[in-house]
Amino acid sequence: MADEAKAPAMNDRIIGALVGMAIGDALGLVGESPLARRPVTGYQPVRDAAGATIVEAGQFSAHTELALCLAESAIGSGGFVDPTTAGYRFAQVLRSEHGHLVDPVTRAALELAMESGDFQAGLSDAGRTSPGPAARISPVALVHSLGHLNVELFVREVTRATLITHADPLATSGALAMAWAVQVIVRRETTPERLIAEVLAFIDEDDIASRLRAANRLSGNDPAEIEQGVHTLNRDGSLSDAVATALYLFSRLSDSFEAATLAAANAGPGAAAIGAMTGALAGAWLGGHGIPGSLVEGLDGRTYLMMAAPALYRTAQRRGGIFLPMHQQA
Repeated sequence: MADEAKAPAMNDRIIGALVGMAIGDALGLVGESPLARRPVTGYQPVRDAAGATIVEAGQFSAHTELALCLAESAIGSGGFVDPTTAGYRFAQVLRSEHGHLVDPVTRAALELAMESGDFQAGLSDAGRTSPGPAARISPVALVHSLGHLNVELFVREVTRATLITHADPLATSGALAMAWAVQVIVRRETTPERLIAEVLAFIDEDDIASRLRAANRLSGNDPAEIEQGVHTLNRDGSLSDAVATALYLFSRLSDSFEAATLAAANAGPGAAAIGAMTGALAGAWLGGHGIPGSLVEGLDGRTYLMMAAPALYRTAQRRGGIFLPMHQQA
């Protein structure tokens, strides 16, 4: 158990995780642009080849948009995942001005689900499994971060959230790995240095476990060694590489939110997903007050996030049996 006396308040950890996810995503979205100034040191507009702005500076990607759909669904359903409600919210993102940021498998799965009404069918990636299900799972983990943890229910809820778009077992495994990491960090049940080992003890043996073992074998903490570690782990931005890279960066840079998320933004392929996961973990560990104000102020959508986070915290309290609303009798 990490030193609880030095930990941010629980509500600040949940605010930090949600806002940190969005900041890491927004920085990583810049990192994915071939036209971005290198290295990425902050928010930038994302431009097309003609120089036109296609994403404003500070805007996050579909990873956070869809994560907020899961948060809204959990808040409205007493802390549980309602696949139909969440799925229709996903579809609204697809039809919004940010729909172009949705990955192809998620897009195809949602289009089919809108026709069939079945938001638990999902699709499988052909070859490379995209990191989206893990990048957006944090709100589900946060709802399970207070009170007694029912592991069976936890696994079911993460699986339901994943199956809205992805039926590949590896996608579920990646979402479970990230969700487990978030909830143990919020609970302060381990340290950043021990996190990968904790996740390995929970998940099945698959490609994600293999990449996490590779991350755990890496040594060195100076910037050059960490940069080389990222290069070794993140081959193509696939789900396995993204999860391993995010947990690796958090384990090495947990004392600085800015350092962790900027390292993620410069991690190469899949930087938005890596940033979202790294930011969620670093924000959960350091709390909202541990996130630099400049990164919060420059984030598009910060007002909504600041409203959603307390509501998600209250939902987690109710689900964990910690908060009982009191009503005055007439």
